[in-house]
Amino acid sequence: MPEGLRLALCCFFLGSIYKMLSSAKEDEKYSFLAHVCYKQDIHSVLEKVISQFVINLDQAIRHKSSDTENKQAQKWLEQAYNELNKTADNLPPITELIDELKIQLRHAIPKIINANNPEKEPNYNPGMNILIGGNRLGRGVTIDGLMVTYYGRDAKQKVMDTVHQHARMYGYRPQLKDVTRLFIAEHILDSFRSIHEADEAMRQAIGDDIHNIQIQPVWIGGNLKPTRSNVLDPSVINVLVPGSLIYPQNPAYKKQEIEHTFKEIETLLINYQDNSLYAEVDIDLIIKIISHTKSYYVSSEKWEDKRIIKGLTDMKSKGMTKGRLNVRRGERNKNQGLDMPRKEPFKWMFGFGSGNWSIEAQKKYPDVPTLIICYQKGEKTTGWDDHPIYLPMLVLPKQKFVLMFNYNEDE
Repeated sequence: MPEGLRLALCCFFLGSIYKMLSSAKEDEKYSFLAHVCYKQDIHSVLEKVISQFVINLDQAIRHKSSDTENKQAQKWLEQAYNELNKTADNLPPITELIDELKIQLRHAIPKIINANNPEKEPNYNPGMNILIGGNRLGRGVTIDGLMVTYYGRDAKQKVMDTVHQHARMYGYRPQLKDVTRLFIAEHILDSFRSIHEADEAMRQAIGDDIHNIQIQPVWIGGNLKPTRSNVLDPSVINVLVPGSLIYPQNPAYKKQEIEHTFKEIETLLINYQDNSLYAEVDIDLIIKIISHTKSYYVSSEKWEDKRIIKGLTDMKSKGMTKGRLNVRRGERNKNQGLDMPRKEPFKWMFGFGSGNWSIEAQKKYPDVPTLIICYQKGEKTTGWDDHPIYLPMLVLPKQKFVLMFNYNEDE
């Protein structure tokens, strides 16, 4: 039993009991969905694992097993109770929930929803329902009373509309919101987040006025595809969201890699010594500065050096010739450099300095790109290579455009 699955089930059991005790409807349905794989043998294994866990937990809380197992079950349920208590304001005492769970838990029998199941829709029982599935859950199936989702479906090639169909955790269940939980791997969550950002960016680009749509739709015959899959793979498309902050997740920092271009950047920035100044500059200067920085591409990252330069060049071709430049050298350190330690990809929370710097740019200069260049001391004690380094952060203009790109570097 994986730790995350165990916690997910315990949250579901206690959350369901809480809702049963507070609901006036005796036949209310509450559902747990495990969607981890399309393979039917995996569904069978998962059914056996969950069934055995339910049996063992039921026996433990009813003192039908050893004291050790009872204490372990109490510990697991307390962990789930503390998790639910973060969002549920009126949780009864845990002892009250467990007393009712002793009555209800034996009815929580896992059901597999896949091609071997003749039913197109799940067959629900009043109370707790544990559903396990694969492709049958792909499209068109709505899960009644979905409370907890344990999602691990990780296709090698993600197609946006298919992933949308899986995203039932976005449903409209306000009465269950305080005990609703999603258990998901971080890299899969990143995919959902990227798809959401792409959606929001496109909606923003289109706008709210249907009589003044800036993006012209292209209508294609029903038997035609927009392009060949080997030309434009939809699984590798992403969007640079207007108004967002982007920066390289894996900047080059070894002395031998950066010492030559470092001198070039120093020359370009010699006249920008005020940490709080967002100087108006030509976009050409921003492009030139970025071209002297270097980073290594990380899969699913939005920043790629050539891609960013191409995006800025496209902005310039559309008439946006000016931007803002903010050079941060560490005001508290008397401009001797910032002390930020080097981090692994996707561990940077606000880029290479304070989040307030980009917020200020977004508020004051929303219509142009702003390059915030951060001068780090680059000391070995903080993970660098004992050589100062300039790290770029770019605030995109909040305009009605979307920079779409393909992850394939040769596209």
